[in-house]
Amino acid sequence: MIKDPTLEHIWETRRYIYAKCDNDPVKLVQYYIARQKENPERFASSPAPKTNERRA
Repeated sequence: MIKDPTLEHIWETRRYIYAKCDNDPVKLVQYYIARQKENPERFASSPAPKTNERRA
């Protein structure tokens, strides 16, 4: 496992947030959606990736 203080802090924060959501993945997604709505400027939206598929 990587020993990096920054990554360790990020992982600990993720574990804390997940525990705060009762370790329920549905509640976790709802939490992140609510956070995104509260702070839309902090979440970057990117355009859909281009594919190399050719259309006939």
